[in-house]
Amino acid sequence: MSIVGERIRKCRELAGWNQHKLAKALKKSGKAVISNWENGRNDPSLAELRMMAELFDTTVAQLVGEVPMFEEPREQYIMIKKDDLIDLQRKALELEADRINTLKEQLEQAQKGDEPDEEPAS
Repeated sequence: MSIVGERIRKCRELAGWNQHKLAKALKKSGKAVISNWENGRNDPSLAELRMMAELFDTTVAQLVGEVPMFEEPREQYIMIKKDDLIDLQRKALELEADRINTLKEQLEQAQKGDEPDEEPAS
């Protein structure tokens, strides 16, 4: 199986499509055309690759193996800039420090309330 064939199959399966549905979307005579691509017996044309890239919300470069593809559906990944991640971590640490200080103050107040009152001297 060629890398193009593997990628076509992977995209098709991730989309929940069978070979017949893909053949129909590409206006091909039957699923044998798709099977031949996926098994490396034939290769799709550039126009067909473009159509599949659009159908599967990917790029031709990913279909032909020039760039890596996600192994999982994209919805499971979140992309974030490094600087944004650092800012989020700082804010989380600040919030945690504020929470710790609040809990300390509450504990000190509770401990003061538990101390026995001194009896007045007679």
